[in-house]
Amino acid sequence: MIQGAIIGLIVALVMMFIQRQNAKKGTGMAGKLERVLAERSSLTLTEAAEAVGKNTFMGRGEVAQALNALSSVGKVRILPAPEGTPQLKKVDLIRYERIVG
Repeated sequence: MIQGAIIGLIVALVMMFIQRQNAKKGTGMAGKLERVLAERSSLTLTEAAEAVGKNTFMGRGEVAQALNALSSVGKVRILPAPEGTPQLKKVDLIRYERIVG
């Protein structure tokens, strides 16, 4: 049981590292999203997933990870949902904007 937990932790850390490297280099899903955000002002998670052809549950998860990686390397700004938005609706209203510079 402990082996499974350790393996899961290692896989998660490796995936985070790969996503971050792709975001820095502009390759993979992060690169696709960066190009889409360069064409448009800001996008929600659903709009970004549709733009890169990943409009499934698993696809949106992949897009969310890539957007977070882009945010962590300073290429994307996360615009929060308006105050008073119900918790379950926030995912539909959070916008992602490319930082020019």
